[in-house]
Amino acid sequence: MRSISITNLKANTYYSEPLWIDERFMLLPADSPVTEGLIENLKKWGYKSILSHGILRPTPSGNIDIELNNKTEESEARRVILDFLFSFTKFIRKTYEMFDSNGYLNLDSITEQVKSTILMLKSYRAFILRDFTLHALNPRLLNLEAEETNYLYTHSARTTIITLTIGSNLKLTNFRLIELGIAAILHEVGMMKMPSSIVNKTGGLTEREKKIISTHPLIGLKMLQNYSHKHSNPIAQEILHAISQHHERLNGSGYPQGIRGESTTPFAKILAVACSYDAQISNRPFRESGEAHTVILKMLKETHSLYDEGVITALLNSISVFALGSYVQLKNASIGIIIDIGDNPKYPIIKLCLDENLQPYSEQSIIRTSEKETKFIISRVLGKREIQKLIARKLLPESPLNKAGIEP
Repeated sequence: MRSISITNLKANTYYSEPLWIDERFMLLPADSPVTEGLIENLKKWGYKSILSHGILRPTPSGNIDIELNNKTEESEARRVILDFLFSFTKFIRKTYEMFDSNGYLNLDSITEQVKSTILMLKSYRAFILRDFTLHALNPRLLNLEAEETNYLYTHSARTTIITLTIGSNLKLTNFRLIELGIAAILHEVGMMKMPSSIVNKTGGLTEREKKIISTHPLIGLKMLQNYSHKHSNPIAQEILHAISQHHERLNGSGYPQGIRGESTTPFAKILAVACSYDAQISNRPFRESGEAHTVILKMLKETHSLYDEGVITALLNSISVFALGSYVQLKNASIGIIIDIGDNPKYPIIKLCLDENLQPYSEQSIIRTSEKETKFIISRVLGKREIQKLIARKLLPESPLNKAGIEP
């Protein structure tokens, strides 16, 4: 890459390739305008030059890929994702209710749903995972009917997304990835047989109620086995094992059978992590959601005792130690939002939002955090109350959905 002096940068010009602070830190994507604000910030940060493979041109090229800081295309991407999540949740509700009422299960339709989810993740992975916590905190933002905001349906949809993300990171073949997705969609069908008085209880469960709930994996297994016995295309055994074992843990402390890690299947180990992660970051009537960053660190500590190390590593490589969509403060006191993983889950890519004086940046640059660049090291994750205060002061957007033009 060639060096470009800051003094030679001109506002309202474009480069054919990304601009970089150094070989690791992207400053500006290709064909994005160099602005006066960006030039001022570079001078303020003390930089004398930047790097690029690109050539200078007065106007952008006609072929611009989707960039995270392109507001129009970002809004459109979010709208596509919300439409997808809306239809996915409705699909799960219909699938569960029909299976519960008359034993009907359309495996071809479920397979096609898994395939479409895999394609969505390939096309919009960063956007989907970035807003994942938001959907877990408030499913009503998807504009679902009241019945469809039922935790059972929204949890199953989100768990499927995380499960397929982990499976992709583990380089599963397409065939096995589809089977894993089917297991994720169906993993909570046994909950349909649980008493509503227990499922919808707003307080803590009694020991008796916990024992009843702990039977749902085996009830789901029985329901699906009965289906397989009556149809010519039975459900694969690994799918059935994953559904019956998704609450088992490596040290034998899980349920319903208390079996240890060596006796659980690879699919079950993936589903255990995905299901647990989503459950812990979701708001429930009987408890507040956990901070995504705190949940990830907690699950990391529980590796070897509760969760498979390879699966936890795949989760981290997919969403980073600092969950996508989290607001963070850097060592230089500026605030940004994590928008992608980067090459190392400890050092994600962030979009700068506020400077050290809590003033919005006129140009929201994208940077790669790194241990080598002290001022771009993440010092901490902002808590929910801090974020709400900044939103109340109109220093941060109310929610990514509002930016997409969708009112909750």
